[in-house]
Amino acid sequence: MRDLVAGERAAIAGVGVFALAGDGGDQPTLALIALGADRRVSPAFPPIDALTREMRPAAQFEDGARLRIALDDMPGAVERLLLIAFDRGNQPIRRIVTVGTEALRFAVDLRERPDAAVILIECYRHQGGWRIAANGQGFAMGLSAIAAAYGIDHSWVMRLIPRLQPPEADERAPRTGASSGSGVAIERHHILTNAHVVEDARTVMVQAGGRPLAADTVFADRRNDLALLRVETPMEGVAQFRSEVGLHLGEDVVALGFPLQGLLGTGPQASAGNIAALCGIGNDSSLFQFTAPIASGNSGGPILDMAGHLIGLVCSSLNLDRIRQSGASAENINFGIKGAMILSFLDSFGIEPQMAHGNAVIGRAAVVRQARDTIARVTCEC
Repeated sequence: MRDLVAGERAAIAGVGVFALAGDGGDQPTLALIALGADRRVSPAFPPIDALTREMRPAAQFEDGARLRIALDDMPGAVERLLLIAFDRGNQPIRRIVTVGTEALRFAVDLRERPDAAVILIECYRHQGGWRIAANGQGFAMGLSAIAAAYGIDHSWVMRLIPRLQPPEADERAPRTGASSGSGVAIERHHILTNAHVVEDARTVMVQAGGRPLAADTVFADRRNDLALLRVETPMEGVAQFRSEVGLHLGEDVVALGFPLQGLLGTGPQASAGNIAALCGIGNDSSLFQFTAPIASGNSGGPILDMAGHLIGLVCSSLNLDRIRQSGASAENINFGIKGAMILSFLDSFGIEPQMAHGNAVIGRAAVVRQARDTIARVTCEC
């Protein structure tokens, strides 16, 4: 048997049975995605998975861990096949996963990686035949990110991953009326905000540079509380991400947003503080804690370092009423989503945000002045 390494290619033909194996514990679930010449899901071959085990021309699951593929019988519109492994809880797989046929084998080590889904191998047409490539690309956002990247209906993902399904009506009443939050432009036509800001929204509007703009929700990731909006009219400015991924305990930050609309002024509000902890509640490593004061409406606003570069997104505050009821006291315990998580989210959609060069401190007033054209007030009708 030949062992492949990531990126290695080999010729393949005929019928192959691909078997999945792991190094213990609950095994991830297999799925097969067929792509056309445009690298989007092929209408001639909708995705199949090991749970429902639907049959397709030239492919069928023999059991939960074995998939039979007859490459020569593939529809002509199918140019590429992706064999996916994913966790049904949308949690990191955290094990060595091996896939192979009688002749070829590929193992990917996910033990130290945050990936909830991984492209194991891909088969593609080449000079009248087929070739196989060991891939190993992981996605921290799980199957949702893969679906978004290749144009797959998100209902397929929700059916396979129960935690992404919307709650039943008796568990959570939908929001009604109007709500507002904040957002930041990460590309001329794309604005980043929190998923909870646009949840249940029938219409979304953004106010940027004094202009009201209609926005569409491209995707909302409720687990990581991130949402991507698209506007047709280009934004005047685009935020730059700090090129240094790590955060520093105690470093100064500025939070921008539109808190308490209808009570405070309609313009953006700025507050300053510092990074108080490098994780969130329960050691959640996707978040960091900061002390810059925020209020309702700040959600989705940018958190900037003293060079004016984006390092995170405002997402929540500690519930002070509950803290006080317990007899304790706390102020300005707020949480932001780390820039590294945001970059992973954007990568799932093929968006390459602007990265900063240099890290010269420019002062708080200059940070705010530089960022004004990149922020937007997000208003939702639910």
